[in-house]
Amino acid sequence: MTNNAPDTVAGTVGDDVRTVHRLRVLDEHRRQAVCGVGDPDGVTDVWLRAVNCPACLAADKEA
Repeated sequence: MTNNAPDTVAGTVGDDVRTVHRLRVLDEHRRQAVCGVGDPDGVTDVWLRAVNCPACLAADKEA
């Protein structure tokens, strides 16, 4: 990753396009949901939507 790349982005995991997770950027092709949903090598899509996953939001408060 480059120095100006974000550490996390908002996006969906797999076929669920309603739940928006905070995705930790692992490298240019892989992202993992902060809450642990999905596989780092699985399908994720970046969205310009607010995170609405309760577990990802709770993890933000704990950090």
